[in-house]
Amino acid sequence: MIGVILAAGRGRRLSGDIDLEKIGPKCLLPINGRTLLERMVSDLVSFGVDTITIVVGYRADMVRETCAALGRKYGAQFNLVRNDDYLSTNTACSLHIGLSDVHDDVVIFNGDVLYDRAILNNLLEINRTAISVENIKPLTEESFKVRIVNGRIEEMGKTVPIERATGEFIGISKIAEGDLKAAKRLLGVLVSDNPNNYYDFIYQSLSKSGNLAYSFTNGLKWTEIDDLHDLKYAESIAGVACDAWGRF
Repeated sequence: MIGVILAAGRGRRLSGDIDLEKIGPKCLLPINGRTLLERMVSDLVSFGVDTITIVVGYRADMVRETCAALGRKYGAQFNLVRNDDYLSTNTACSLHIGLSDVHDDVVIFNGDVLYDRAILNNLLEINRTAISVENIKPLTEESFKVRIVNGRIEEMGKTVPIERATGEFIGISKIAEGDLKAAKRLLGVLVSDNPNNYYDFIYQSLSKSGNLAYSFTNGLKWTEIDDLHDLKYAESIAGVACDAWGRF
């Protein structure tokens, strides 16, 4: 298994409050002394994943420097690939680039997510393609909602009515090797249709086979960091992200 972390975006909403030119992309946000990227890397290594692809764009130089240090610290091997069109594309394009040379089971992270390590553990215990879904906390109009019926995703996206949604896809998922060919094809279609598509929609298509599994958070803490409010909440729950090395 390898890891893929999507870290190409500029973080426009957060950049109004935080100087991301100095910090770099959101994966380099320091939360209680450690960046989001280091938290993901240390978790992956603790689960036996030592090869990590990072899709970079905005301030790629800063991610490269950080990866050099993390490689020495955790013994991980990094493969940095560029989304040169990060200003005019979205996550479907970044993941399409990130998976181009992947031929193994892969766990995928949005680069701006802080999460309880148990969420990742629960996902990786599933021996097939699976996504992590928030099923407890109240949803908002901005939530990337999913409606699951009989194990299949009937609707997905921010426009799904809250009252019909099963939960929210949190940006952590796994694609089994046997589904990679289909996933890459679906990503190609998404990017061709609209370069600003979210990769998340491939899971709606993959669910039609009935082989897609769902790992529900069941109250475990997590957050994506889109704005200052999210950042403050991330800092308040950072203690739940204890890694295998016993650090917080």
